[in-house]
Amino acid sequence: MALVAPPDLDRSASVPPLSVLDTLQQLTRALNSQRGISSDDKLSGGYVWLIDDQAERRWCLQWLGRTVEWATKKWIECESDEWEQVAETASKLTAELCGKSASGAVQRRVALWKHSGDLLLLGGIAVHEPSFVHADVGCRTWGAAILLARRIARQSIDISMHRRCIELGSGTGLLGLAVGCVLQGLVGASVTMTDYLPVLIQAARDGARSNGLLDNGTAVPMRLDWFELARQITEQGCTGDEQSAIALPAASYMDTVDRDATAAGTEWEGRVEPTLSAEESKGAFDLVIAADVLYEIEHCRVISLLANHLLADAKPGTRSAVSTPPRFILTTPLRSTHLREVAAFEAEMAALPAMRLVSRDDSTRADDLDAWISSMRNEYSAAMLASDQSLAKAIDEDAGDLLVYRTFIYERLLAEATPF
Repeated sequence: MALVAPPDLDRSASVPPLSVLDTLQQLTRALNSQRGISSDDKLSGGYVWLIDDQAERRWCLQWLGRTVEWATKKWIECESDEWEQVAETASKLTAELCGKSASGAVQRRVALWKHSGDLLLLGGIAVHEPSFVHADVGCRTWGAAILLARRIARQSIDISMHRRCIELGSGTGLLGLAVGCVLQGLVGASVTMTDYLPVLIQAARDGARSNGLLDNGTAVPMRLDWFELARQITEQGCTGDEQSAIALPAASYMDTVDRDATAAGTEWEGRVEPTLSAEESKGAFDLVIAADVLYEIEHCRVISLLANHLLADAKPGTRSAVSTPPRFILTTPLRSTHLREVAAFEAEMAALPAMRLVSRDDSTRADDLDAWISSMRNEYSAAMLASDQSLAKAIDEDAGDLLVYRTFIYERLLAEATPF
């Protein structure tokens, strides 16, 4: 029977588990198929990796890396040819799958359009993508960020009344940069772009500078350790409830990053990045945004905790200077490997008494873009659409993204302010 999740690597196993062997065989078959090599054998066991999806391909690489380490240790302990074969197979599959994962840092431009059909920024938003070895999955601009950035640029999600924004898990920064471009020039408006890895903070800084958002203070790159802030919140009683301290993830994000290459490659070793404390960040923002951040089950609880903490109170006379209630907006892909995380996030958010779900919708990037193009026919001629090369490129890229994305919009309810 096919597995619904990648098999666990049982460190107590004396022989390679059938679930792991079947998964490696499924992956070998998939790669053979990509090279035009067909197979007559019908496999029913193991986990079937969707290697055409770039995100799942990277999760596959991480699983293979752990498999190589696990099988190699078992091989040394047991002196078994079976374990050696598992390590060798996983190593070969890793080498074949690497592809772009082994590429260096690059800059790319992502075209976003206003509702009128004009580009949000002429030439597109400049995004700096670090190398895989420096930033792991954070090295790529993922589809969830593209979809949410599009909607914000077109004002199908209107953020124009918000002034103090923060992005959780900025990665390469496209979403935060799009918010900055929308809000640029509005008095008092800024977006704080946060991440944990120094290389990604630098990517946000480079992106902000390239798009004219850094020197004027519209975009503010900042380091944020979610679990450290969560610890401060719970220990200092900022939540207003009896929640216990948040545990760190079992699989640390830094475990997959080459620390030495990271420090050497970007010249930030010794730099002290500004960060947010629980006290200064309490109710400091009227918009919290995030894209593709539900990749650890522990993140689901901590993200809901942080959003609840960071959002200003909606009661008139508090720090929120706008009439629009403070909002938390998150877009996440519905990957088969992470449906449990999405469900856990929804449950955590539903348990917050001061937040309500305004909307939840599912869409592919292609469907979203097609719906906008269709709505523009009367204002934006077919000839203009046909001549827009950036639009043609976006349509082509969307065709390769088969994922469905879910976008949540939560709103702060009017309530008594919770004392710090």
